[in-house]
Amino acid sequence: MEGGLISGPSLYFPAPEIAEEAAQHGFDFVWLDWQHGAWTESSLNAALASFVHVDTVPLVRTLGPDAAWIGRMLDLGALGVIIPMVDTAEQCEAIVRAAKFPPRGNRSATGLRTAYHAGHSYFDYTENANDEILTIVMVETPRGVSNVRQMMGVPDIDCVLIGPYDLSRSLGVPMGAPPAEELVQEVLKASKESGVAAGYVTNSSAEAEMRAAQGFRMVCPGHDITTLTEAFTCMKQCSDRLKGFL
Repeated sequence: MEGGLISGPSLYFPAPEIAEEAAQHGFDFVWLDWQHGAWTESSLNAALASFVHVDTVPLVRTLGPDAAWIGRMLDLGALGVIIPMVDTAEQCEAIVRAAKFPPRGNRSATGLRTAYHAGHSYFDYTENANDEILTIVMVETPRGVSNVRQMMGVPDIDCVLIGPYDLSRSLGVPMGAPPAEELVQEVLKASKESGVAAGYVTNSSAEAEMRAAQGFRMVCPGHDITTLTEAFTCMKQCSDRLKGFL
């Protein structure tokens, strides 16, 4: 992430057409949410094809840390993975190894569309992918926060992303309540000390701007499930007003 800030939406609906549209708008990334969305391997494969010839980085939040899931999404064309519910440096090391080719990792050297991303050949991709694939782990429990400095110390972890809803629920408090916010700020402090990026799963442009101002370097200005709800609410209000012309 080279010291900058990245932002982009997450997509829950398993619609390659929505991903194709999102890919045209110049976001830093678009995050396809396999964990909580309704995506299948087939729909993810179709969606990831939309990112081959654009600069926007396609990320996939996997179902978990399984090496087979990580390798499969990268083979289908993801240029980064987001791994939920990570608590330890040992888990981080295993995740990195699954995402990297030897000698750093143990990812198998194959893939459906890896050569297209490289722009030249399959071998260009395999030679350079270790430096280009984003490896993002999510901290969503007090245990993860307590280990965050060790996690940030694992080479090739690019970002520690806070899942605020699960973090709050694990404490038994509302999202944003002081006990949860204290842990959020602890992750941010560790990020500033280590130089490893911290991210925060935001739900609106206003919240994204607030967290970016605090120093978080990965934020989401919106999600398709909320944006579409707002769009349909607006259309319904218009529909109701139109009946007044009768």
